[in-house]
Amino acid sequence: MEIIGRQIEIGVATESTRGTAETTADKWGRKVTANVVERALHAIDETTRGRLEDGEGRRVVQRYIEGDMEGIAHADMIGFLFANLYGLAVTTEVTAEEAFSHVFNLKQNIQHQSLTLFAKDGSVQQSVYANAMISSLEISAAIDDYVRFTASFIASTSASNSDTPSYDTEYDWIARDITVKLAETAGGLTGASAVKAKSLSVSFDQGLIRDHVVGSRNADDVYNAKMMIEGSMTLNFTDETFKDYYLGDDDLYMSITLAGEADLGSGDNPTLEILLNKVQFQDWNRDGAASDLITQEVNFRAFYNAADQKQSQVTLQNATASYPNVPTS
Repeated sequence: MEIIGRQIEIGVATESTRGTAETTADKWGRKVTANVVERALHAIDETTRGRLEDGEGRRVVQRYIEGDMEGIAHADMIGFLFANLYGLAVTTEVTAEEAFSHVFNLKQNIQHQSLTLFAKDGSVQQSVYANAMISSLEISAAIDDYVRFTASFIASTSASNSDTPSYDTEYDWIARDITVKLAETAGGLTGASAVKAKSLSVSFDQGLIRDHVVGSRNADDVYNAKMMIEGSMTLNFTDETFKDYYLGDDDLYMSITLAGEADLGSGDNPTLEILLNKVQFQDWNRDGAASDLITQEVNFRAFYNAADQKQSQVTLQNATASYPNVPTS
């Protein structure tokens, strides 16, 4: 039976045993567009029998799964992606049984928390993908839309599944909820003026390595090899501050805070704060026709801050009590 894109459903769970698929999802994502594809690498048999034909066939030598998903960023679902990207999460109860704060810091090894991805393609098929790792995550915002995410991933194996999708209350953000600040010190961010960005994106790339060994076609593991964080902003061109940052060697602290209006209980709101400990600007340009506002686009990158011994930290406040199996140290 034919299906349409809105019938595709995606869920996620943290794995208690790396590479062993969970049977039920910890969270099903609403309004997610997804494409999950099982891939195969072929080897060509180039032997000949004294003839001009170029080969006798091919065999499958490697199998893996790759895909992507995108949609509105929701405060509970996106925590599973950060759990995978960072590998460490410390959870604190903010308000009893209502709001929880999760602090994600980068685990310094190449096996961050693996995920099981659940995909239900209408009535056509339903599968789970084990040992899934997020290769990249982008969070983007425009002044006329919801805050959105795009994530790409690689997984090792697939199997059939019958978990029934279920959906909880979700908490989103729009551009009005965003505050971007820059300062020379971490303490200076509190009193810094907000940057009047017109659009914003920040992306995380953990440089996945798909590792194959003899004895199996499937990937033995998928390793994370780095953490690169980049982003861009568009602003009105009002002065040469960002141009000077680009032309010079200044490094700054940057905070990107998303504070939603929904009440999780006792006045606590769904909040995402991305703290970048050493930002430098990689590119700058300006644009605008005769009858337009002149704008500037700046690209930035986060680097390791030796004094702080970190590049970044993500703090997420939502209604999720915990991200299971994610280590705290």
